[in-house]
Amino acid sequence: MKTSRRNWSYGSWAQSLGLKATSSITKIINGEREPGPQITEQLISYFKFNHKQAQYFRDLVKLHKIKHDPRLSVLLMEKMGKEHPDAQVRIMDDKSFSVISNWYYLALREFCRMHGFKEDPEWIADNFLFKVTPRDVSNAIKVMLELELLKRNSKGYLQLAEGRLDTTNDVTSEAIKRYHEQMLENAKQALRKVSVQEREISAISLVMSSANMEAAKELIRDFKIKFEKLMEEDTGDQVVQLQIQLFPLTNKIQRSVK
Repeated sequence: MKTSRRNWSYGSWAQSLGLKATSSITKIINGEREPGPQITEQLISYFKFNHKQAQYFRDLVKLHKIKHDPRLSVLLMEKMGKEHPDAQVRIMDDKSFSVISNWYYLALREFCRMHGFKEDPEWIADNFLFKVTPRDVSNAIKVMLELELLKRNSKGYLQLAEGRLDTTNDVTSEAIKRYHEQMLENAKQALRKVSVQEREISAISLVMSSANMEAAKELIRDFKIKFEKLMEEDTGDQVVQLQIQLFPLTNKIQRSVK
């Protein structure tokens, strides 16, 4: 808008939407808040969405607002999949969605393998470095027992089971995105909370041909497999997360012909 209208600004946009303050729209654009019902309808009117587009937009706003409730998220995505087939929303049950979308589920599953582990929700929550409530822990154990990702041995203690999530035709990318968003937030906090001796967070920037992206991804996948084989132990003393990030920092630039 700025390139086509010299005097355009967030302030002028907020005014055209009938908003009293510019901060309302800037916070929405920056992801700091969701639009309320009134702003949602004003945005629909501003962009001249047709009926189908307007309803899909409302559902997207609502989906983001209920992101911490797997059951409501799945129900809404099921509705969106039926009403908006072009959106390619794929459905899964709320238990599987919980496991994939919440970072602490699979971390807790690994936690159960360690000597000294206690099936005490408050103790478990206290021993996670990042915020998890005892209620979250109790729900996670219950769900993973139901999905047979955990089981109880003859003494009633939790241990790993070989249950699998049904990922053949209904794992939604929404759950995976939420998982990675949470882990990226944990990584950001780790920069401040964890000493440099106990973490490795580093980066490089380089020029690379986009044609080599698939080869680069394959190298990373191979490294993950080798790392897991070399470093995973039956009973270590902590659960760790390996994050590897490769993404473009610029648009693709066409080579100039000299």
